[in-house]
Amino acid sequence: MSSARTRAAQAAAVQATSLQATALQATLPQATALQVTPLSPALGVRIAGVDLGRPLAAATWTACERAFVEHHLVSFPGQTLTEEQLLAFSRRLGELEPHVLSQYHHPQHPEVLLLSNEVRDGKAAGLADAGTYWHSDLSYKARPARATVLYGITIPDEGGDTLFANLERAYEDLSADMKHELAGLKAVHNYAYRSNQLAAELRVRQPLTPEQLAATPSVEHPVVRTHPISGRKSLFINPGFTVRFAGMPDAESDALKQRLFDHCLQARYQCRYKWRPGNLLLWDNAAVMHAATTRDLDPSRHRTLWRTTVRGDEPV
Repeated sequence: MSSARTRAAQAAAVQATSLQATALQATLPQATALQVTPLSPALGVRIAGVDLGRPLAAATWTACERAFVEHHLVSFPGQTLTEEQLLAFSRRLGELEPHVLSQYHHPQHPEVLLLSNEVRDGKAAGLADAGTYWHSDLSYKARPARATVLYGITIPDEGGDTLFANLERAYEDLSADMKHELAGLKAVHNYAYRSNQLAAELRVRQPLTPEQLAATPSVEHPVVRTHPISGRKSLFINPGFTVRFAGMPDAESDALKQRLFDHCLQARYQCRYKWRPGNLLLWDNAAVMHAATTRDLDPSRHRTLWRTTVRGDEPV
């Protein structure tokens, strides 16, 4: 794409995202204090003025769900939540699924995964290298995650951002020939494909146990999935857990994967989220993939977050 066409596409994306946020704001009751603003041209909105620790009015919850489906990434700044309040909010989105790495579960709440680079009394306070590669949460399960909720507890003043890529928009921009090529194609996803590689490379986490391996067998999913609510299509592959395309020779599969990943990870599809203490982030795993940048984080800059994962439907 030429630089002029790229600038025009970026300007159109900015305008579309801003208009969507304005339309969402207009659906709220006039008395509400909520303020909806875009996070980036590619995806995401910030909803300020809501306390997620308290029961939400029906109109407020409807607006939050609409933002989740339309923008795929929703930030709620300035929250003060207990573990129980985080779980109550998360359960409104669906059934929660504890992560397979049970050694990093919250001791009182196994549905909460502890992400942290802190070391306390000689022991890791949480999973330090979580998601330091592009992936979609639980794409290696028969029923991948519908949503992920991440809540910032201890946030460094610099570093530790999270990157997101809009796979719905990336699919929309594919050529008709490529869409035809991908129609009906399936991909194999596997958790150990990346987890054991990280264990050997970074020496932060332990390799998967036999029980954890048994709980995460390889699964196949459509390469192009249909969103269960909006009905829109998006790519459903990621560098972290997508091993290969089913029924395709390895060399051909690797080449096609790389071509698609290069397309999806263009800057125009991305959003960089900068954390603040008390921020809660909600994202739609049916339409985005994400990556942590904690590999580049100075270990002296502590970062701790609580994560819950909402089980989704089998992709179609």
